[in-house]
Amino acid sequence: MRNTILVIVCIALNYALSAQTELYPHGIYMDLQEVLNKAPSGDFSVELEKRSTGKIKMNGGNDYQINSADKAVKKTFLLKDVYAYSEGSDLYLNCMKYELQAWYTKVEGENNNYFFFKAGIPMNPKRYGFQSSDLSSMFGGVGAAFGAAKRAMIRLPYVLDKESQEVVLVTDKNIRDYIGTSQQLVDEFDKEEEKNNVDVISSYLLKWIQTK
Repeated sequence: MRNTILVIVCIALNYALSAQTELYPHGIYMDLQEVLNKAPSGDFSVELEKRSTGKIKMNGGNDYQINSADKAVKKTFLLKDVYAYSEGSDLYLNCMKYELQAWYTKVEGENNNYFFFKAGIPMNPKRYGFQSSDLSSMFGGVGAAFGAAKRAMIRLPYVLDKESQEVVLVTDKNIRDYIGTSQQLVDEFDKEEEKNNVDVISSYLLKWIQTK
């Protein structure tokens, strides 16, 4: 009897773990609709690489890239054409699609309407409603005094609207457009001393998107 119960528990645990790792099926997604349908175009035998600090400081770009051993799959295809990738659980968005520097970033949270993620400084600031010079005052001036290598490591908070397919840079000025659905989160945020701190903003976005 005990053995039978143990087997049932193991099967149930294995099923639960499998369900978790299949949140996004393994493969390459060529557009947002494929992501929303959880229907990748294929896997192309690629592998996910966590980029080193040295590589990011030297070449810029985001924290992940995908590589292929198949010479028929060109690097430019993986860099520019692919929309997203999943290794079988998490989702990695191609930041080049939104002019947020090269390569991929991991989606940190999701609800029915939005994805939340952090990525590099926009390549086209005007697209996100600010000028390059504005960084001296945004997010506590996080990018103002740094050289190119340190600026390459800066990660800012964004949300992707699933319906409009637009990405928004979230600051202390517009965060209430999102966390405003929870008065408790707004009240907590209003008590923060460093409201324009990247980590503070990111933490509230994550709380919001996980409870909405």
